[in-house]
Formats: sequence, structure tokens, C-alpha cells
Amino acid sequence: MSSNEEVQDDAGEEKEVFTEADEKKEQSEMTNKEKADVIAEIYGQVHPNETPDLVSESLKGLTEEIDGMPAEKRVNWEKAKERCPELTGDRHKLMFLRCEVFNVGLAALRLLKYWDKRVELFGEDKAFLPLTLDGALRDDEVALEMSLMQSTEATDEAGRRIVLGDPSRLDKTKYTVPDMVRAFWYTMHAVLEDEMTQKRGVILLLYPHHAHVSQFDRKLIAANAESMKGILPVRIGSFQICHPPTFFQIVFPVIKFLLGKRLRQRIKVHAGSKEHVLERLAHFGIPKESVPSDLGGDVVLDQKAWLAKRKELDL
Repeated sequence: MSSNEEVQDDAGEEKEVFTEADEKKEQSEMTNKEKADVIAEIYGQVHPNETPDLVSESLKGLTEEIDGMPAEKRVNWEKAKERCPELTGDRHKLMFLRCEVFNVGLAALRLLKYWDKRVELFGEDKAFLPLTLDGALRDDEVALEMSLMQSTEATDEAGRRIVLGDPSRLDKTKYTVPDMVRAFWYTMHAVLEDEMTQKRGVILLLYPHHAHVSQFDRKLIAANAESMKGILPVRIGSFQICHPPTFFQIVFPVIKFLLGKRLRQRIKVHAGSKEHVLERLAHFGIPKESVPSDLGGDVVLDQKAWLAKRKELDL
């Protein structure tokens, strides 16, 4: 199948794919620096020394960059500053600077896109509320409990939080795509409460082993990918895909296409016995103590208990 061919999903929609031939071409066109940067991020992202001067000058530069943008691009940001000033201060701005490694231009663009998407996802009645279970997420209990993505509270050897993605949890009869994207945002904001994760990024540990092909949700993958690529203030260190099912070879080219160049270059796929996969994860700095029990690790997850604990803490 060529890069221009298309496949049909279960709804009969056409979608593009990213083939092995496309991947080889993309790899051959990468510079040595680009390849080195990808490897550095997979194994543990480098972050600049955050001196007081760097933070102060960057926050000042970010404000100037945003103020210099056309007014129509700042509409929702201006609303946020007026309606929830406690959510738009320096701590908020610093997440975007860290995500873009203190490139103020890229941080400004991401921040403005973030507030545009936040208003689109949550509506004006909730977008300016805190992203808490009793705030902006108060009507998303079903999606949060089902959540495709779960915070493990564990970290890799570089100190990056690990998030587990398990598509076998999905039930298409019980959610809409915006429901699940809001749940994804909540999980990402939860891991971003950790300062080291803001600086060094997140590891996505994906476990599709028990998923059925009917649970493959192209629109949800596309929506979450959009959030990761240029909206949420989160750096993705790597996607570690473990124990892929037999149908994975069919959907993987679609997933790679939807993720885009930067994210798909951070994908590693591990198959075989649990012991072999644990060895491969350890090679990438993810020890057994940080791996969920479903994959043979030591971390026991309970999404309902995690949500209940956060609700008690007003998070």
C-alpha cells in the first residue's frame, strides 16, 4: 500500500496511513541532529537550568509575544485573564515555556491554542473553572472512570511520570469523543502537577493487548493527538507500545499518520513474553517497579480509588 492509498474504518470513512516506506523515507531525510534529539528525548529529555533570570526574562518575553499577536487570536486568552485570573498567572505560563524549552514564540502559540481548545471542549460555562472533578469535569464521571489514559503516579529513571493507555477500557456506547478528550486533559493536568514532569515530559505506556478492533477509535486518537501536538503544555518523551494485538498491524499505519512526524518518531513497540517486554522497558529507563501489574510490573492501578482520592483533595 502506498502512502497515498487509503483504508476504510468501521464507519466507512476514508483515512490516510503512514506506511513502512513512508517511515524509511522520513528517517532518511532526518538530519543527524534531529535523530540525536529524538534519542535524547526517548531516554530522558534535557532541560535547561532554570535560573531566576531565565524564568523572569522568559515570562516577560512570553507576555510581550502574546500582546503582540492579533487581537482575534487572543480572544479566549483575554477572557481567561478576566474571568479566571487565578488560573492564568506565572505558574500557568511557565508550564508552556517548559514545554517549549523556553522558546517564547512557540510557547505563546501553544498557550493561545490551549485556551481556544479549552473553550471549545468545555464550553464557556466550564472552560474558566478549575480543571477539577467538582469544577470543569463535574459532569464527566463516566468518561473519567472509563478513561483511556490512567496516571500511574510512577516515574521512569529520568523522573518523568508514566501514563498507561489501555483501549480495552473503551465502550463506544458510553462516551462521545469530547467526553474522552476532556478525561484525557484531566489526566494530563494531573501529571503536570509534578514540576519534574513539566520540565522533562511524560512517558505514555500503551497496552492494547486485550483491545478488540471495534474499540479502535480513529476520531479519539486524532483528537488526543491534536492536543498533544500543539495545545497541552506537555512534552511527550516516548510512546512505549506493549503486547500489541494481532490487528495492530492494520491500525498502526493509521495511528502513525494521526500522530504526526514529531510524535511518531518517539514510538517503540515491544512484543513477546512479559519478561522480554519488561527487559525492553528497563532498557528505556522504565524499571519493573514503575510498570503496571497488567504488564507484569509492581504498580497496581485502581482508577475509581484514584479519582476518589483526588476528589477528597479538591483536585
